[in-house]
Amino acid sequence: MNDAEKLTGHEGEGGVEGKSEGGGDSGSGSRGGSALRGVGIGCGVLVAVPLLLVLGFLVTYSVQRGTPEDYERVAPQSMMARIGDVSQESYEVLGFDTAVGSDASSALCYPGGLESMADEPVDGAYSLSHDWSVEDVTRAEAASALKRLRGHLKDEGWDIDSYEDEAGSAYGLGLRASRGGPSGDGGDVRAVFEWREGQGRFDGSVHAPCAYDPGDDGDTGTGGTAPATEAGSEVEPPQLRP
Repeated sequence: MNDAEKLTGHEGEGGVEGKSEGGGDSGSGSRGGSALRGVGIGCGVLVAVPLLLVLGFLVTYSVQRGTPEDYERVAPQSMMARIGDVSQESYEVLGFDTAVGSDASSALCYPGGLESMADEPVDGAYSLSHDWSVEDVTRAEAASALKRLRGHLKDEGWDIDSYEDEAGSAYGLGLRASRGGPSGDGGDVRAVFEWREGQGRFDGSVHAPCAYDPGDDGDTGTGGTAPATEAGSEVEPPQLRP
């Protein structure tokens, strides 16, 4: 091979290499641009999703805050009569043989859902409870009574939330049950019955769902003058009899 052929060969190889390198640079630039666009889209999504979640949260919170709670309008004395009937029926099934005095207590009502974060009670609403107790009850008597009551409540459609029987409890006995009330918003009626070792006392309590006091709307109530927490002092609890 002469010098001209060698020179021509080297130039050809250089030309080919130059084109290859030029083509490589163009492809890398295209891929780099696509990658940057992908990163930009990804960052946009990462920013947009939290903003949408926050916006949805604020809208839901505002709607719930602006919607009145779905409570019944019931005068405290009428509500006490309702839960007093539950206490009386339960007391008869338990089978204790003495008349029992009882007390009424009340509390404020707080909304559920996102509204609960504000920790503000519902205006004009109250929650009423009927509490009573029987002294000098033995463990055997309490166990037998709770077993009867558990069967009765199940037959009447109550949900048995918990039951501490004689074999499963080291410190006492207990029965908790609930039943859906007329209100769809936290409207369960709850009943709690307990006997604790060492005290010899059997406690019963029936809790009503939250309700609005109708005040002067025609029913006998507090007239809207007493705070909801004082509803218990405005009512007369029933005397339970065997």
